[in-house]
Amino acid sequence: MLTKNLIECNRDYIIKYFHSGEKERKDFRLGMELEHFVLHKDTYRAVSYYEKEGIEDILKELISLSWKGIYEGENLIGLKGKNANITLEPGGQLELSVFPELTVTGIELTYQDFLNDIKPILKDRNMCLLAMGYQPVSQIKDIPLLPKERYRYMYQYFKQTGKYAHNMMKGTASLQLNLDYRNEKDFIKKMSVAYYLSPLVYKIFDNSPVFEGSIYNRKGSIRSLIWDNCDFKRCNLDRLIFADDFAYDSYADFILNMPPIIIKRNDCLLYTANKITNEIYSDDQLHTDEVEHLLSMVFPDVRAKKYIELRAADALPYPYNLAYIVFWKGLLYNKRNLELLYKEFKAINYDDFLDIKEKIRNHGLNVEIYGETLLNKFSGLLELAVNGLGIEEREYLFPLYRLLERKVTIKELLFKDGLDSKLDLSNCIL
Repeated sequence: MLTKNLIECNRDYIIKYFHSGEKERKDFRLGMELEHFVLHKDTYRAVSYYEKEGIEDILKELISLSWKGIYEGENLIGLKGKNANITLEPGGQLELSVFPELTVTGIELTYQDFLNDIKPILKDRNMCLLAMGYQPVSQIKDIPLLPKERYRYMYQYFKQTGKYAHNMMKGTASLQLNLDYRNEKDFIKKMSVAYYLSPLVYKIFDNSPVFEGSIYNRKGSIRSLIWDNCDFKRCNLDRLIFADDFAYDSYADFILNMPPIIIKRNDCLLYTANKITNEIYSDDQLHTDEVEHLLSMVFPDVRAKKYIELRAADALPYPYNLAYIVFWKGLLYNKRNLELLYKEFKAINYDDFLDIKEKIRNHGLNVEIYGETLLNKFSGLLELAVNGLGIEEREYLFPLYRLLERKVTIKELLFKDGLDSKLDLSNCIL
């Protein structure tokens, strides 16, 4: 009886945690997390955390520019800044997490400040920063794992899951957008619409022309393939999103029935392997820091915290990264657009979604979805986004009109004359 009561209490605690994230519409903000590759400029090979003048030394030099160090033991693993933090992903990918802003202009200013700080440091080392979805030259076997205990346990766990789990950890880079929600109904609509549109995002915002050192010139997104072959249960919300009762409580159940891989106990990490959260905490009450950790250990295309994370896009270079943010703001922060798209979502079922997802992955922009071509669908979404934005924000969408006019994905812009021609990475070097 005690165990049952605790399980119910933990479920209720997660639900209350989601309620605590609710905000008034006037307080809605935008958050951006953008991962980058640090590369040797002459070879485009990955710069290691451990090498001389490598990632750790770059972080140390940034400390002299008012950034403050974050350490695990003696290892420098991140930085705190005034308007953003810098963290490191398992393969040394450098992630800039911009604190939530009311406008995309605030995000742009913070991002430019970051570039102004780091680019001279990299130039002195003959290195560069690349915003792309997958390592352009180095293979994951040649990239050492970052010295973080969390990553060591995850790497061990993922040996038993999908074949591309380690590629996900050490080879990928993404652009993540964080959005607020008003209440549970708004949460449901934004989660559902973002998930419904995620296959389109994988395609249009595909920025991964290389996989494990070889040109990846297939129609589909390598990011989509990697995440479907990482840890399917942990990365997939298809059935949950399309269930009639999707809400705070069903997402809480998703978390409680997932192996968390590791848990926090007395400021230490414990490896829990395949035990699910309900089993681990059958005799323990969850607390806020534990809930936040558990929520971070699932990786669906759209993830819930005290805000909603949109996670389907590859890392994108400026100004496409800002265009992506404004695109979603126009769709999901405009009440009329959200209602219209949620109605579209409700008109399809789980099997329809899987069919469309497979079509988009295996065909080009002229594939027919929902009675129109993918390209036309994107055009319609872009028009909705424009109408959902203020005049001053609409100019950020101009780069997306370039894609539409040329009838290409972002990846295809990197090839001089089609997917079988020469690859040019210059547009992704910051």
